[in-house]
Amino acid sequence: MSEIDSNEVVRLREAEKRVVRKIDRLLLPIMLVTYGLQYYDKSVLGTAAVYGILKDLDLTRTVNGVTYTTRYSTATAAFYYGYIVAVLPMGLLFARLPLAKSAAVCVVIWGLVCILTVICHNYPGFVAQRVILGFVESAVSPAFVAIVALWWKPQEQAKRIGFFYSATGVFSMFSALINIGLGKTGGTHPWKSMYYFCGSLTIAWGFIIWFFLPDSPLSPGKYFTEEEKLILIKRFEENPWGSSQQSIKSNQILEAFVDIKTWIYLLMGASIYICNGSVTAFGARIISGFGYTPIQSNALLVPGGFVTVVTIAFFSYFADKYKNIRTLLLPASTIPVIVGALVIWQAPWHPTVGPLIGYYLVASFGAPYVLLLTLASSNTAGATKKGVTSGFIFVGYNVGNIVASYLVFAQEKKIKYRSTWIAVIVCMIFASAASIVLRFLYIAENKRRDKSALNNIRPINEEISVESAEKLATEGHTGIPIVENPEFWKDETDKQRPEFRYTL
Repeated sequence: MSEIDSNEVVRLREAEKRVVRKIDRLLLPIMLVTYGLQYYDKSVLGTAAVYGILKDLDLTRTVNGVTYTTRYSTATAAFYYGYIVAVLPMGLLFARLPLAKSAAVCVVIWGLVCILTVICHNYPGFVAQRVILGFVESAVSPAFVAIVALWWKPQEQAKRIGFFYSATGVFSMFSALINIGLGKTGGTHPWKSMYYFCGSLTIAWGFIIWFFLPDSPLSPGKYFTEEEKLILIKRFEENPWGSSQQSIKSNQILEAFVDIKTWIYLLMGASIYICNGSVTAFGARIISGFGYTPIQSNALLVPGGFVTVVTIAFFSYFADKYKNIRTLLLPASTIPVIVGALVIWQAPWHPTVGPLIGYYLVASFGAPYVLLLTLASSNTAGATKKGVTSGFIFVGYNVGNIVASYLVFAQEKKIKYRSTWIAVIVCMIFASAASIVLRFLYIAENKRRDKSALNNIRPINEEISVESAEKLATEGHTGIPIVENPEFWKDETDKQRPEFRYTL
């Protein structure tokens, strides 16, 4: 390679880095705030539980002097009933609809439904409202996973998914403080002020998404120069697995259903999100069980959000920095959760330092979930299959949340909510084991494809030995096609593309 060619390569690499930084600056803040608002919307109910909503909407029952929160659990789970019904169809629709504009419309509708919480005056009405809220909010996560796959290459995705998912931690810090203020100034029904605020903010943000989130790398709008648009097209050529604007294909739906990895993703999503009940919906109630007032309990949620952000950032950084370690990082990321659950369960609750530290460690469960999303996104090709696979993960997410809603028993307060922590520990161990199983499946399939590619190599002349051909194959020279016209790219799955290699 001549010095001129070398300089040009360096220039193009630097230009691509600048484009990636611009993508980050443009898309990630929008995704962070949107996902944070979704988390805030769900977490408001946990705060409202200590600010009057239980009494106002008749969400508890007292029998023989014992107060049961089964109705509150059902209301919490109702959100995920709506979510689980809609999330798979949403994943398929986003394989067909413009991502940015569709996401914006869904956010505005979700804000409106959120505000309507204040007109609920009894338990049945509240449960119905929660189902509808889950239905409309189910669009956000599939849309964002599709956006990440569309704009970033597989090895760039972990940090980006980790960034917007860390909003659960960021917003848990701010929402706790905001809710404390609303709780003190919200009148006789302070929980209503929380829903007015949350819903109005969400509606306003939906319009920001509409006007500022670009459609795709092939139509990025006014934000990129002509040279940058060419770089975006080139990046798309090198990463056609992320394409989302394709017709829905029944054969890809079938392939996703019969692929064992899809079901493993679902079970992992469910097991990881068993933790959510203890951290989000019941977090304030559990901390209040340590002996704190409602205001103190909400304030003490803040450090948990910080732990969520730090652990997601930590594991996402290493997932992108080093290749083929994600299936090993995921089991490592479950260790703090397991330790935290053991501490809350076994440590004395007075003094309260021990169980608080345990609670904050459990809040790190977001890290293994982010790693799961990046594994599935990086290792699935085909627009329809990718939509179905994402839908399966979010079905698991909902199953975990529904189950978690019934795993915090008020009558177990005296024994430190033992059932909750046993469930968390068992589920984290399962997710770790499943990640190792995925690693073996990926390795076996990659070896099979490498062997097949090696057998198909034809030496150009006799001077190219078998060893040289093998070296070419291991270096990645397996005939990957260069896409001349991205708009004509063939929408094929990872199983249909022999050049596809699974990321470990």
